[in-house]
Amino acid sequence: MARLETCRRLPLAALLILLFFGHPLFAVQPAVTTSSADSTESFILSRIILAGNKITNSQIILRELPFNVGDTVDSKQVTYARERIYSTGLFAKVTTSVKQAAGGQGDLYIDVEERWYIWPYPVFGFWDRDIKKLYLGAGIIDLNLSGLDDPLWASFALGYNPFGGITYSNPAVGANKAYMVTLSANYSHGMAFGDQSLYSSGEFNAVFGNLGIDVGRRFGIFSSLSLSLRYNYVSESSDSANLVLSPTGKDIFASAGIDFVYDSRDIKSYATKGLYLDLSVVKYGLGESIVDFSRGMFDGRAFVPVFHDLIIASRLHGNIAEGPAIPPYERVFVGYYERIRGMFNTVSEGKTALGGNLELRIPIIRSYYLEIPNFPLKQFASNRLGLYWTFFFDAGETSDKHLVNMTMQRLLWGYGGGLTFLLPYDIVVQTDYARGNNGHWEFDLVLGESI
Repeated sequence: MARLETCRRLPLAALLILLFFGHPLFAVQPAVTTSSADSTESFILSRIILAGNKITNSQIILRELPFNVGDTVDSKQVTYARERIYSTGLFAKVTTSVKQAAGGQGDLYIDVEERWYIWPYPVFGFWDRDIKKLYLGAGIIDLNLSGLDDPLWASFALGYNPFGGITYSNPAVGANKAYMVTLSANYSHGMAFGDQSLYSSGEFNAVFGNLGIDVGRRFGIFSSLSLSLRYNYVSESSDSANLVLSPTGKDIFASAGIDFVYDSRDIKSYATKGLYLDLSVVKYGLGESIVDFSRGMFDGRAFVPVFHDLIIASRLHGNIAEGPAIPPYERVFVGYYERIRGMFNTVSEGKTALGGNLELRIPIIRSYYLEIPNFPLKQFASNRLGLYWTFFFDAGETSDKHLVNMTMQRLLWGYGGGLTFLLPYDIVVQTDYARGNNGHWEFDLVLGESI
């Protein structure tokens, strides 16, 4: 996430609109209205024919369909299925068509254009948005290593707070491709990996590491359940007193968790309809360490189309810790990963965090494919784009008290509006003008979805 000055905002928006939607070298095609399936009434599905998936296993595509051969299918279901396939993040373009046959039957043709999967990329940034805290490195990712939607990525950075990590995830294990496995190893020096930051409590010179495995199962096309096990290591230096709980200066402990996910969103990067629910519980310390607490997390989102193409998007999320021994490096924050537009640079810290978002999304240009004829790399010839007006209200709070005893004294909130650009490869860019509860207005550039 970053900030832009006012003078840069409107020229950037105008340039993007001109470049992506008005250039005469490009051919524009709607992403969700051009398929012949959309004009087809219900039919009995007789066959499903796939084309274009040279690397991706066919079952990865078929398991996203909310129907099977022999079912009665209508155009809305076909459109929804097409969006679900695109939402895997494996394809630059997905098109569908139906060939009618006698007796009310029909064959469904699904044609995909695969993305570029292997990406080397630079790693750089500033911890806490401080230009004196620069880190530089590199990474590489293969988003579809064996064609099973199984990403492998590794990265490292040197400079301020060096870190490194490697993760492999396979969501399609077993003969029926219903099981999931994730393996990970991470290292950092100076701050916790993930969403936590230590700096609101002072500078800490410490080493963090973990090894982890997640094993789960998918149930149908919407639900999954997984179990996790971690081995965690935290070592403080002599100038970081009271960072860890153990008198030895090292917290070495295991953690285990369970996670349930329900996800019926059509497009995961910027949904227009569907529900998302993530419920998890993690126990830190399994009797072998002084670390002893539990953390429950929930994230619920709803996307409801109203008045034709208008969309109401809402989210409620929380991160709740309970237990006798919660170390400082496991505190949570509003203001780093979970930010409040209008209070973008304000940070609140505690043992528990709660937050919510409400958005009204108004499409200006909704789901179009920008075709570049004769482009030498086919993976970049079809580019899905969109443009929305967005009006929003954000709120969040942290507390050191129990959940039932939380007050409104530390509540951060903000409201405003702006433009949201949906760019190729599921890149979401939001330009916002927002007012926070401090009474000030600010411009923000947000990279990634807010809900």
